[in-house]
Amino acid sequence: MSIQGAMLNALSSLAAEQRAAALISNNVANAQTPGYVRRDLPRSENLVAGTGAGVATGVTQRAGDAVLAAASRGADGAEAYADRMQALLEAYTSAIGQPADERSLSSLMGSLKDALTTLSSAPNNAVAQSQALSAAQDLVAGFHDMDAAVSNIRTQADLGVAQDVKSVNTALDSLKEVEQKLAQASARGASTAEYEDQRESILAGLSQTLPLRIYDNGPGKLLVMTDGGTTLFDSGTVHKLVFTHVPEIPSDVRHGGSTPYTDGLSDVTVDGRVIRISDSGSIAAGLKMRDETMPRFADMLDQVAGRVAESFQKGDLSVTGNQAGLFTRDGAATFDATQPFVGMARTIGINARVDPDAGGDIWRMRDGMRATVEGNASDNTGILSWLDAMDKNRGYDTSTGLPGSMSLSQATAQAIGLMQGERATWTDRATTRSSIALQARADLTNKTAVNVDEELTRLMMVQQTYSASVQIIQAASKMLEELGTIR
Repeated sequence: MSIQGAMLNALSSLAAEQRAAALISNNVANAQTPGYVRRDLPRSENLVAGTGAGVATGVTQRAGDAVLAAASRGADGAEAYADRMQALLEAYTSAIGQPADERSLSSLMGSLKDALTTLSSAPNNAVAQSQALSAAQDLVAGFHDMDAAVSNIRTQADLGVAQDVKSVNTALDSLKEVEQKLAQASARGASTAEYEDQRESILAGLSQTLPLRIYDNGPGKLLVMTDGGTTLFDSGTVHKLVFTHVPEIPSDVRHGGSTPYTDGLSDVTVDGRVIRISDSGSIAAGLKMRDETMPRFADMLDQVAGRVAESFQKGDLSVTGNQAGLFTRDGAATFDATQPFVGMARTIGINARVDPDAGGDIWRMRDGMRATVEGNASDNTGILSWLDAMDKNRGYDTSTGLPGSMSLSQATAQAIGLMQGERATWTDRATTRSSIALQARADLTNKTAVNVDEELTRLMMVQQTYSASVQIIQAASKMLEELGTIR
């Protein structure tokens, strides 16, 4: 090799090492930057006519890992689903209380039973009669409060879906801009690493709301779909989600059709078609709470409220046929226990015939709702009949999760227990999925993020190579000087 060739090779090496040093410095500077993935500078021997002609450098590459990134996105989606379920269930169960709380249905039912037991010992005691009526009114209020809690959580879930949909659409617009810049950088032969980082951050955020399938077909040709096959982004074309928030959702509204808005509740649609998604991401969790979990809780409450009205109707010795007992529905004078109980927890009330505030007579707490005149002041037969009716097992719809046959006390305890159990289940799942997601993110970070120690080691190697190139140039310069002194 000629002296000139050696100098040119050394100079190209210096230029390459300068670029490498700048790249490593940038890696170190961004070691704590969220979403930043380590960069590498490809270097190779530059050959001219089969002869080495210095160092060739390529375009800066992003040291990403598509497999680990996909695994992390999937774990994030599962975590987001469990987190949303846990948050909504905690909000609901904090409103309804634990079985032992004074405001819980089971405690209210126990208070009513205690009040009736006390009344049975002194059936003519006006204070005991009023206390028993007050306990019944408290139970009614408990049903109303729990029904309102169901409605509130369904509305919260619906609002959460609306907010998620807005977030997804904003992210898709951002993805379009990034993809355009990435394609332009690729077309001019520049590094796309920065835009790949931005794109991955957007996709990671999207995966927390929707389960995704991603196909990278080259710059500007990214395809993003839900796991149900709905296209969200295709080669720069955005397919936005559509969803309409409902400000208030009654507990007894059910959503089960495939056509949007048939019951006033909105589906999430893309290009007019309902998207199909699995149990991943916060949108799916919100829809499940709105359309499955909370309606099932409402069905439990309605079943229990219906059996309460039926028990006090059957136990009232003054009542015949479908005449209402102590409890009724929408203030009606009749109650038909053979009809569906949908909405019963919201509409259950006290029979006006016994409520002094509604023009009724409190002595009917002793003599029955259909008694026309006051009976024997010491007769507790009707009260004992109510107590017996409360202890009698009645049938329940097992599709709600309740056992098929229980007393009223058992039914209220089971309903609250099942609801609290659902919260405990999703609390455990949220903890487990959080650990899995944390590990998936750690695996991705360990593989693709900047390790400062490794970068400094690389920098030392760059410095050594740089130093060697400088020495070659110095040696070549001395040779040229020596040649210049020859006469």
